[in-house]
Parts: sequence; C-alpha cells; structure tokens
Amino acid sequence: MDEFDAKILNIVQHDNRLTAAQIAGRVGLSPSAVQRRLNRLRKEGVIEADVAIVSPDTVGRHITAVVGVVIDKDRPLQKALSEFRELMLESPEVSRCYDVTGEEDFIVIVSAKDLKDYEAISRELFMENPNVRRYKSSLVIRMVKSGTAIPVDEK
Repeated sequence: MDEFDAKILNIVQHDNRLTAAQIAGRVGLSPSAVQRRLNRLRKEGVIEADVAIVSPDTVGRHITAVVGVVIDKDRPLQKALSEFRELMLESPEVSRCYDVTGEEDFIVIVSAKDLKDYEAISRELFMENPNVRRYKSSLVIRMVKSGTAIPVDEK
C-alpha cells in the first residue's frame, strides 16, 4: 500500500459514494487509476465492505446498550466461548461483539426498540445463557461519536 492508497482509503471511509473522478481530483490520479486501486483494495480485503450506516432512531431502535459479559469458567471453556460467539453472530440485535482482555470476556453492543425489548433480548442472550456467569449493561444516554473510519497513515 502506498501514499495514494492511503489517501483513497481516508476519503472513502468518510464518503464511499464519491465517484472515482471526484476521488481522483483529490488525490492527483486519473479516475481509472483510482478505480483500479479501489478494486484491488477490495480484492485484497483492505476494504471489507461498502455499507450504509443507518440511524437507529429512524428505524425504531431507540435503546443502545453496551454490555460487558463474563463467561462461566466452570464450564468447558472453549465450548462456552465458541457457543457464545456463535450466538452473537446469529443475533440481529447485536451490532458489534468484541472478545476482549480485562475483567470481561466480551463487550457487546446491542440495539433494542425500548426497555421492554431490551429486557427480552438480555434475558435470551445473557440471563438465561448457561455460558454466561455475569453481565453488566450500560444504556447509552447520548451518542457522542460513532464512526467506522480507521486512520490510515499517508506517509
């Protein structure tokens, strides 16, 4: 990856609807060169996906919870971890799940319609899950910053 790739990545992470010509004007390449680079970056897995970021409130998901989860170490650990990961992958209410170091084993981001919905989701995913020793929910009061952009060094 070179300086041009880095510049292109920094641009498309903030607006991937720009045309190759618009990007080309910003980075000093031809539109066809930008398109070739974008195609290569996608093929190599540098660009994982081109997606739309949806505002949760506009689709009726008014509750966001950040949940710290501790797995029950008295159970066969690898099986418990694997089963929990699989459940997170299958649950549409889970937008992100991180396997982390520290006091918790996982940090999970959950969206819900309202508190009653969150209670049902947390019961299914955490309370009644035999692999979960304990969990702690923090409800988001206000989104301060939300993004997916990763800084790419242009040196």
